[in-house]
Amino acid sequence: MDFYNNDALYLQMSTDELSLLSDEELFYAIMVRTEHKVDDVDEWEEGVNALNFYQKVFYSVNWLEIEVNNGGLCQFFVNSSRMVAPLVSEYMAIIGAIDHKTLYDAFVEKNEIDLRDLSSFDIDTVEEFEAQYERYPFADYDDAFYELEPLETYLTKYARENLANF
Repeated sequence: MDFYNNDALYLQMSTDELSLLSDEELFYAIMVRTEHKVDDVDEWEEGVNALNFYQKVFYSVNWLEIEVNNGGLCQFFVNSSRMVAPLVSEYMAIIGAIDHKTLYDAFVEKNEIDLRDLSSFDIDTVEEFEAQYERYPFADYDDAFYELEPLETYLTKYARENLANF
């Protein structure tokens, strides 16, 4: 079954129906459900804040993984996703991704990054992104991140254990 074409169905599924999905399909269904809730609001930040706690944990950690897999941790910090940067360490602990949490915390601490104020990561051009990328040892973080179990594994388990909250 091509589950990537069933977004409307996932939005209507009951908890019991979600529980019958494979892990891969469940992850995608929860991703669709949380994205839909965020996208249903005009402002992204307002949408994220409209999520319940369980949805916010899933959504935030998923965005970290999406950004790192797409353009590295630097991309996470320069994009609007950085809004959840202060939360993802705690959220990774909640889902059991301790190695990810340790890696993230060590990078932030070693490089003295203030997660409450990432305005120094504001960019407008590719050249500014490249300058940001050179500012810290992002490649080292990214390489170590790619060696870890995908966060999707932890997120799927977390979603399955908390289905009633999605």
